[in-house]
Amino acid sequence: MTETLPQRPDLTWLRKTAKQHLAALRAEDPAARLHQAQLEVARRYGFASWRALKAHVDSVSPDGQIIAAAVEGRATDLARLLRENPGKTGITGGRWNRPLLHLAAEEGHLDCVELLLDLGVDVNRRDRLDRAYALHWAAMAGQLPVVKRLVAAGADVRGDGDAHEMGVIGWATGFRQVHRDVVDYLMARGVEPGIFTAIALGRRDLVETIVEDDPAELQRPMSRFEHHCTPLHFAVQKDRAEMVELLLDLGAEPSAKDSRGVTPLGYAAPKTDTAVVDLLVDAGADPAERSPNRFESAIPILNVKSVPNAIAYYVDKLGFEKEWDWGTPPDFACVLRDDVRIFLCQDAQGARGQEGNGGMWISIFIRDVDALHEEYKKAGATIRQAPTNFPWGVREMNVEDLDGHRLRMGSDATGPGDGEPLNEAP
Repeated sequence: MTETLPQRPDLTWLRKTAKQHLAALRAEDPAARLHQAQLEVARRYGFASWRALKAHVDSVSPDGQIIAAAVEGRATDLARLLRENPGKTGITGGRWNRPLLHLAAEEGHLDCVELLLDLGVDVNRRDRLDRAYALHWAAMAGQLPVVKRLVAAGADVRGDGDAHEMGVIGWATGFRQVHRDVVDYLMARGVEPGIFTAIALGRRDLVETIVEDDPAELQRPMSRFEHHCTPLHFAVQKDRAEMVELLLDLGAEPSAKDSRGVTPLGYAAPKTDTAVVDLLVDAGADPAERSPNRFESAIPILNVKSVPNAIAYYVDKLGFEKEWDWGTPPDFACVLRDDVRIFLCQDAQGARGQEGNGGMWISIFIRDVDALHEEYKKAGATIRQAPTNFPWGVREMNVEDLDGHRLRMGSDATGPGDGEPLNEAP
């Protein structure tokens, strides 16, 4: 039978309850894991998963109530909650774990923005993941009244240094929608649009001037988050046939590749204007490069006991970098090395290694496995099998992380098979 949570549930108490339940489970099954106990505790209180239970507890906490008020635009409630919880104006949360001003600005809640500014929040505070101001998010969402209020409060109208390398004006044009009124407002205050903004606006005059001043702009890459695509890729993505034609006339390369090896024609979607496709093919693009619905990437999700510890291992031992994390403390994260990303999820998605049973396996192909072996030996990584030539033409190293997951790191074989089997022993 479903039990009722306390009126003010405490996550620390629930975690302790799950650990006590784990001890009871292990009395019958020594191989029982913490995530099993957490799931049973969550179901005891009517939740489908531990993550759902945690989300509910977070939502009814003071921080959760404050964040919800900012996101939903309940300025009166937000003011009351901040009075009752002094020192909370600096908390972060919601989607992408952002400050309150960012959350309210994106949603266009001008009264909440006014309240937070009156309380002295920093109008030029950057969020952690995107290195963006609240002004970036207001511009991206087309919230012109909020944009004007933030600028009046001293917001940096250019906003250079964000992770997407677009500036505020780029955020108003570079994502799903193009907000011309925001762009007009920013340009009236002296912000000069770059080539990507000019393309999104369909401004032939601006594109021609930008390229005339610096021909290298034709090949300017966007950020890694946009896969380093070129202006021609971007014009195809925006379905701007007139811009595609102009860029090709100015000398843009139709066979240029982004960081994933995709050409501009590969950016054509099923609904893309056929004129865009015809222009690229006429310019020499291979028709076979177009996919009716391109699969862009696959990212494995690994179940780990501790996201902070897993991040530390992947960064310190395996040479990855933390791209982002989610939650306070984090229970989901992404680590990155070159173009390879791995998601780390705490006690939820993805199988974790157990006694006598290994975790998930990932094959990662690299240029020089022997050089990586030397790097990993010095770092103290857990190497289950040194570089070995296998009969399938790959020289592989077998590496294990803290939670029993295996990374098969391989490059081209340096000779015939060594006669050694792949080490699959747990």
